[in-house]
Amino acid sequence: MNWIFLVSGGLFLVLAGLVGADYLSTSIITDGSFVLASSGQTDNGSYASRVMAADVSEITRSLTEGESLVSDLSVKGSGPILVSDYASGKFTQIPDSLACVFIRHIQGQEEESELYSMGILNKGSYTASRVVGPGLIGGLDVNGTGMMSFGSQKIGNDTLRSSEFVSGNMTIRDYVKYGGRL
Repeated sequence: MNWIFLVSGGLFLVLAGLVGADYLSTSIITDGSFVLASSGQTDNGSYASRVMAADVSEITRSLTEGESLVSDLSVKGSGPILVSDYASGKFTQIPDSLACVFIRHIQGQEEESELYSMGILNKGSYTASRVVGPGLIGGLDVNGTGMMSFGSQKIGNDTLRSSEFVSGNMTIRDYVKYGGRL
């Protein structure tokens, strides 16, 4: 009887591994210190992050890899938090069939985009979400005291850049979407 459950459970795990996406999740609550690093790469781009914190802190991180690479990172702490985050993506733009003659578009040229954030918080919270797929989507939410530098850029037929630096007491909400339509 136990062999039937063992064989059917093993078969289920093998079949689920063949059709499912890779998933990684971590949750840490500590009154000491921690260092957490994660990275991933697909044909469409890459992602890397590092987080260090001391004192009472809580971190939740998830990383899913399938057609797109999806990352969610959340850190809350009453002590110092050091964080860095980088994502890059590629997107091949398909022009509209009714495009204007004056729009510069080279057929098949890939647009490359990047998102980054880094900083030191004395205390507070940092939340970042990134989707690296065809194109690049990212959200950043920071609340606390310290210094943060963040920005993004898209290089292709058109160029778009943004770079910000904030110090002191801060509340930051930043959302970026490169590739596709809103």
